[in-house]
Amino acid sequence: MRLAILLACAALAGCGPYPRDISGTLDTIEREHRLRVGLAELSPGDAGVARRFTDRIAAVTGARAELITGPTEALIAGLEDGDLDLVIGEFRDDSPWLAKVTVIEPLRHHALAGRVYGLSPAAANGENRWIALLEREVRDAPMDAVR
Repeated sequence: MRLAILLACAALAGCGPYPRDISGTLDTIEREHRLRVGLAELSPGDAGVARRFTDRIAAVTGARAELITGPTEALIAGLEDGDLDLVIGEFRDDSPWLAKVTVIEPLRHHALAGRVYGLSPAAANGENRWIALLEREVRDAPMDAVR
């Protein structure tokens, strides 16, 4: 009987939101009502798409978006350090950043100097609930709302 109770307690301890965020990004955003977003230096059209997507994510999470702009490398460092929750910038399919962060499918594609870039949200690796939410919102966004 004791073994059954212990096993039941162990099983219940494993219950909870799945997938999980290693650092609790989504829980923190929802608890603090604050979404920290880094926007890479973008063209005016891409900046508009990025801001509309940010507004969508803020609405879904019930958060207020705090935006900063800067070079992609500095923003990715902020993402890795936990100072940012989301970065939106231009990434190639062979970008070296793909090993450091999770780059979500693009909101928009464009070509520059014979290479194709995607305007994509990026999140810290291991923040699986947060990444799943971002992926869902990219997929579910009306074409005219973000693209």
